[in-house]
Amino acid sequence: MTKVTVIMTSYNKAAYVGRSIEAVLQQTLSDLELFIMDDGSNEETLTAIEPYLKDPRVHFIQSGVNTLQERTTKTRYAVLINQALEQAKGEYISYATDDNVYAPDRLKKLTGYLDARPDENIVYSGSKIIYLNSKKDPVKETIRPAQTVQWNAPCAIDHCSVVHRLSILKKIHAEFGSYWDESPHFYRIGDARFFFRLNHFYPFYPYDEVLDTNYITEQSIHYQLAEEEKSDFIKALPPQSTCRELRYLLKQRQGR
Repeated sequence: MTKVTVIMTSYNKAAYVGRSIEAVLQQTLSDLELFIMDDGSNEETLTAIEPYLKDPRVHFIQSGVNTLQERTTKTRYAVLINQALEQAKGEYISYATDDNVYAPDRLKKLTGYLDARPDENIVYSGSKIIYLNSKKDPVKETIRPAQTVQWNAPCAIDHCSVVHRLSILKKIHAEFGSYWDESPHFYRIGDARFFFRLNHFYPFYPYDEVLDTNYITEQSIHYQLAEEEKSDFIKALPPQSTCRELRYLLKQRQGR
């Protein structure tokens, strides 16, 4: 059995995706498989990805999606992640994006943490967030710490900072009918919705070290939603659910 499956979603980030892939493939823990789930990227992005496909640990899957309607009918990255999870062979699951960079020993540390704690199923680390302007210059930097056991993880934790056991997904699918929620109402907070599901059964345990960096770029959906002039893609999305709604529902369920 492979130690860890890493699932990376990709769409039109030619300037960043190579660095993201290298950070996974150069991990100190080499017993991994990497699913690069591409949602119909442009030629420039595919050219940036192509050199890494020679690595036998890499599985490259393209969605074939082209139209705006296809892109907004479902949360695309959730669809791609679900497809990869159906094929995953890792004991553990980790997530990445095409503008996220793992620290070199991230997978070794987080899987080692869970190896030593068989009664714990999900671990998350600290995460650095760097906001870039249209010239790709950093304009703001923040840290999301990992210091508390989280029973209300939506929007408090980023999915690129999490590792969980593959075995817990069976219970999630049985309860909700899928792993990640593909409804387009969660395009903005798809990871929060997934964490909402996980928190029905499991807490997230902290590993108090920053082990990945997220770059918020002009292509990021959060950046696009904040723009005054909305793109056709943003205009085509249905009303978006909020972090507050998810967190409130969890508190109600847990009696907190």
